[in-house]
Amino acid sequence: MKVLTIAGGILMVAGGAFCFINTGQTFLNIAFVVGAIMVINGVIHSLAYFIGRGLNNRGDNNGWILIDGLLTLLLGILILCNQLVVDMAIPMIFGMWVLVSGLLRLEAATRINREKKSGNFKATLATGIITTLIGIFGFVDPLITWVSLVALLGIFLLMQGINAIELGINMPHEKKSYVKVYRRPKEAVKIDDEVDESPDAVASRFENIKEKAQQAEEIEIIETLVTKQQR
Repeated sequence: MKVLTIAGGILMVAGGAFCFINTGQTFLNIAFVVGAIMVINGVIHSLAYFIGRGLNNRGDNNGWILIDGLLTLLLGILILCNQLVVDMAIPMIFGMWVLVSGLLRLEAATRINREKKSGNFKATLATGIITTLIGIFGFVDPLITWVSLVALLGIFLLMQGINAIELGINMPHEKKSYVKVYRRPKEAVKIDDEVDESPDAVASRFENIKEKAQQAEEIEIIETLVTKQQR
């Protein structure tokens, strides 16, 4: 999932670049491309949580990955179903999406071990702050009138793509195996408390048994020869 997460982030960045190239278009003209990219990334993030952490690991602290993925998936489906048709509401909806992602990343940064994963902590904290600030842009009216709607969507997609790439590189969730095979240590079977079980004593008893077996075999051979002679 590490490679898929990074690939999804690159796809999101490409979607942002697509918006920048088509700033003269209306939202309805690019809605299918944007929605498809968001659906793909939402599926990838959701799978990254379940496959990366394991379905049976309920004690992990990476539930924000699943929440972010489901929000992206839901918003992408709404776009593909043509449910976002009011231009004035689009910046606020996308701004809320990016804002929530930023807040989730800030929350995730607080759970990262700063000593063992210093680089991961700094990257998550930085992207969380920047994402949160960019999400707030969707609620600033002067900015909305100054920047075209499609260009603003390009900024949102670009930031979310950077988040996905950073997540894929650090990949804080790893598949862990919680099934361990415990082997009982082999112990010598104690026959009798009164019997000497030292190595020398055991070897001596083994030799005695071997000698008795050889004697029994010799006796059996002799009895066979005597029987043949009597016949």
